[in-house]
Order: sequence, then structure tokens, then C-alpha cells
Amino acid sequence: MKPAATEAHGFSNQLIPAKSDAFPSPLPFRLRLAAWLLAILCSSAFYIGPFLLLLPFILYWFHPKAAATLFCINLVLVTHPVAPWHKFRKWFQLFYYLFNFHHNLTPKVREIAMEENHLGIVAMHPHAIIPLHAFLYAGFCDQFIPELYGVGTTTDGALWLPILRHILQYLSVGSAHKQSILYAMQQLDQNLFILPGGVAEIFLSHRYQDDDDRSSNHQQQQRRRRTYVQTIKARRYGLMKLALETGAILHPVYVFGATDIFDQLTPTVLHVQNQDQDKNVSSSLSVAGGRCLESISRRIRGGLTLYWGKWFLPIPHTPRLTMVMGDPIHPWLDHDKHHSNNNNNSNNNDNHHNSNHNSNATQTHKRTCPRIENPTTEQVEELMTRYVDALQRLFEQYKVQAGYPNDVLEVQ
Repeated sequence: MKPAATEAHGFSNQLIPAKSDAFPSPLPFRLRLAAWLLAILCSSAFYIGPFLLLLPFILYWFHPKAAATLFCINLVLVTHPVAPWHKFRKWFQLFYYLFNFHHNLTPKVREIAMEENHLGIVAMHPHAIIPLHAFLYAGFCDQFIPELYGVGTTTDGALWLPILRHILQYLSVGSAHKQSILYAMQQLDQNLFILPGGVAEIFLSHRYQDDDDRSSNHQQQQRRRRTYVQTIKARRYGLMKLALETGAILHPVYVFGATDIFDQLTPTVLHVQNQDQDKNVSSSLSVAGGRCLESISRRIRGGLTLYWGKWFLPIPHTPRLTMVMGDPIHPWLDHDKHHSNNNNNSNNNDNHHNSNHNSNATQTHKRTCPRIENPTTEQVEELMTRYVDALQRLFEQYKVQAGYPNDVLEVQ
């Protein structure tokens, strides 16, 4: 099978342990404590936000004045503007310690990114229940390939939750509406980071593996005898159309271990594949509940599920996380044919942008592939086929090193 990540694009065949440039190694106690507090804060924020919004209505029956005060505080928290905070990203390098973080990027990746200066979309799978790996990516990208850092996207619901919206917007995360994304990419010249699986992938997540550093030999042997099916939602036509419309290259990313951080009450499916037969061990009640919550989540534009980690609290388990990135995928299969026209195409678009943004007239705009205003179904399907194939090959290329030797990736 052809590798999905090659040395020509700066990717290592062997996994590399991440080393922070902001914190010492090994971490002193105060920084280990800070790492845990940050992880718990990010995990708990998905509970704290809704709780703070509901609390004034509950408190009103007992202490009306306190309820009114809290309501006003919430109003300020969910409406006042929050600007990106560059230094905040670095704190997520502490997650290297928590999750024994490994990756496949060499310094050549940044050299290529600086040289090509190409508009890109980083598409990461799986979403998982709580995407702590996405927070980790913010720290890693800021350290290792800051040229690829851009804007992230999330559901509208998350941007109305106190505390959580602050964390997200400090990391430059905004609305997932297409108009907002197009404005950021085409007008502000920003790369995009996205978890394409979205809400659907939340309910496909289930924790299969205990913490690597604490699992017994019996548990490890038991895992090696089983084959788990890792299911992701990668057939996203909207994402393919976005790449074709903006001329951005796709960077496929898979994170091993991301679904092993939390458990949830109602996953929609859980497949365990033994050596001799496939066995679906999902209970019908769990599946029905998961599908019901998934439907509600889509309507409210936010994930609604009951999750827990250690001791049934929002304290994350700490499996080893392995992030692997594949070779960039150009939206046009014959992009080399159009390579000579790239700069002219980019400059024409830049002139259009500069007419609306004179303050950025001296900014060097990112290169793009030829843009297609209205992609055909055939063009979208062709790009989709290459994207899904790249994810499959990326998974197979690194699954043994990542500790998931028998697992199978199912793409929906």
C-alpha cells in the first residue's frame, strides 16, 4: 500500500515524541499540576457553561436577587468580545506530558510551509467526545508549524456557553457557518482547522483502551487479541466543495487514542471484531438513546451527551495520543498542470481582496490552487475519493506504531 505520509513532504516513517519549547522536561510538580488543571478546565467547560446558563432560572425560586445578578454576569460573559490570545496556545504544550504525545512531523514540514505559503485546510479525525486533542494541536501547531495556524470552527451552541467560549476564542475558534469560514479564508487569508466529523462523530466515539501507562499485561494482551472498528465521518461534501471553491489544499490528520479519553452514556455504535467473527456489542437501548441525542444535538447545533472520565468525573483518561498528518491533497488532481498559473490566479484574487481591505495592502497573501466557484458533482466526488483514500492509508501506515495493530478504520 502506498504510504499516505512521505519524507518528500517532511513526514517521518517513525513516530517522534513531542518536546515542548516553552516548558522544561521533565516537568516540575507545579507544571504537572497546571497540566492537569488545564485539562480538567477544558473538559469541565462543556458542563460548566450550560450549568451557569440554567442556574439563574433555578436560583430565582429561592434567591431572586442572586439569580438576577448571576443572569447579568452570564449576559456579559456570553456577549462581550473575546480576542485571540497568542500566549494561551503555548499552555497546551503541557498536554504533551499528560498524553505521552507523539507525531510524524519533521522540521522539513515547516520549511515547506514557509516556502510554499499555501492556503490550507487542516482536517482532523476523529472528533471524539471531548476534543482535547484539538486543544493539544493548538499548542503543537503554534510551536511546530505556526505558518499553518489559522482559525478553527465550532458549533454555534459552544460559542454561547460561558467559560467555554473564552477558551475557544482565545484559540481563534469561531463559527462554523460557511460565510464566516469563507470570510476568514478569502478575505483575512487565514488557514482553517476543522473537525469534519462534527456532532455525528461524537456519538460514534467510545473508549476501548485503558491508559497506556497503567494498563496491565493482561489488558494489553486482551486488546491485541481483539480488533476494534474505529468509525469516522469523513465523506463530507461541504468540506470538499470548500476546498475547491477556495483553492485550499487539504491536510488530512488522524489522532490515535482520541476516542479513549472519555466514556459516554449513549454511543450510537460499538463494534468489536474477534478473530473468527464480527460481534456488535452495542445495546439497543444505548444505540436508540444515542441516535435520539444526536438528532437533538443537530437541531440545537451543539453536542448533547453525558460523558465522564476518571472516577465518573470530567477528568480525562490519559491514553497515548499519536497525531499523524498525511501529504497535502490538492483540490485539483492535475494541479501541477496549473502550477505555473498559480501566482497569477492568486494575485488577481489578492487585488480583489485589497480593494476591500486597504489596511492589509502590504500583506503577502497565501497562494491558492485555481478556484472553482461552482464545483460539479464529479469534481467533488473525485476529491472526496482521494481524501478518504488518504485517511485509510494514513491509518494503516501508523496504526501498529501507535498501538492499534489490529484496528480497522471504517469511513462513513
